[in-house]
Amino acid sequence: MRGEGSAYGAQRDLPERWIDELLPEDLDWEALVRSYPIPCLLAATAFGFAVGRSHGPAILDALISFAGSRASEALEDVLDVSEPGDRDDGS
Repeated sequence: MRGEGSAYGAQRDLPERWIDELLPEDLDWEALVRSYPIPCLLAATAFGFAVGRSHGPAILDALISFAGSRASEALEDVLDVSEPGDRDDGS
């Protein structure tokens, strides 16, 4: 199982930290979600819909840019592309 010290654990905790920063300290949002899962899911859906309607194009641009960047990095790793001056073989 993946530990909290792993990169996966850090990525998993990021949304929780973000939510903790946005909501008041005395609100136990995790208990609220456990107690009322359907209303919380509906509220999150409505919030996501509203954000998507108002900022949809900017979100899509950011996602496309991110995906293109990650695909480019992955392709460079697969092809082992390096800059001409980075080679150790003397060429």
